[in-house]
Amino acid sequence: MKNLKTFQAKTMAEAIDQVKRRLGRDAVIMHTRTVTRGGVLGFGGQPLVEVTAAAGDMTSVPARQNSGVTDQRKLLAEFGELRAAVQGLVQDARLRRVPNLPEELLEAYTSLIQTDVAEDIAVQLVDRIRGDLDPSRLADPQVVRRHLAAYVESMLPVAGPILLTHRAAPAVIALIGPTGVGKTTTIAKLAANFSLREGKKVGIITIDTYRIAAVEQMRTYARIINVPLEVVMSPSQLRGTIDTMKDRDVILLDTAGRSHSDQIKLNELKCYLDEAKPHEVHLVLSATTSRGVLSEAVERFGVVGVDRVIFTKLDEAVGFGAILSCLTQANARLSYLTDGQEVPDDIEVGHSRRVAELIVSGKRV
Repeated sequence: MKNLKTFQAKTMAEAIDQVKRRLGRDAVIMHTRTVTRGGVLGFGGQPLVEVTAAAGDMTSVPARQNSGVTDQRKLLAEFGELRAAVQGLVQDARLRRVPNLPEELLEAYTSLIQTDVAEDIAVQLVDRIRGDLDPSRLADPQVVRRHLAAYVESMLPVAGPILLTHRAAPAVIALIGPTGVGKTTTIAKLAANFSLREGKKVGIITIDTYRIAAVEQMRTYARIINVPLEVVMSPSQLRGTIDTMKDRDVILLDTAGRSHSDQIKLNELKCYLDEAKPHEVHLVLSATTSRGVLSEAVERFGVVGVDRVIFTKLDEAVGFGAILSCLTQANARLSYLTDGQEVPDDIEVGHSRRVAELIVSGKRV
């Protein structure tokens, strides 16, 4: 598409302000993401918001481009009308599944669906509000929102941080998950926090020998953090390698990304975990992934054993409802959230109230 321009700023508000000033208030946001400029492998880098937008008002385009612009404007208009029609049909179908929904709860239900909460959970939430609030309180949007946030919070199972106290042997913590969700960076964040901020003795073992330069990336992180790294090539080698790190407080196991549809690779991963016998297995998932794909990943990775979930890339997500749906399906608790590439800063313990606010507001707060 022509007339696309990219803007970078420290915050989303600043980036949107640039878009409006350069392209006008009718500009169309095509894509957003968070990038890091400067630093070494995420250390000391500057996180920036990047927004790609197109001019919505085509009247200022030179005459020689009028023909192409007219066609483009027509296509955009037709696409907008089609999208609106489809969204209307989908919403009508969903509302028919919630008979006698009060007008006061329509916005709450719609917002839950738009943020990717599963429909059965959304129905459960609005039914609970309808049963607990009298008509006068239902008429107050702020009251409805507070109750909705409280109900969502009560449904979010959280695990708290990884605890290393009162252990006679090293805590073995494995991170597993699909490709491209940020496992290696998350390992580096955890290692840096344990080592540099808590003064713990950390060891890292990686079995990610498939991805190009994966070992070197982790080796660089380990050297900067000043923690030992071991590379393991087979399940039979893993147990012995763990035994060589008995002086550590925690051993972080970095695994290769696995497609949830590749059963052979998932079986191989299970062989590694059977040898490692980790105290905790954290499934790492990206908050940018659709609920349907997350659901399939949870189902497939569940066969190897999962008791914690980490959600990454909150800074790139457009909705957070899938977190609730995913945790409910996985029967696992939330451990951490990450929202950028900066090591060791862009990671936080997952708190139910924080996530509930993300889901109910539909945006980062």
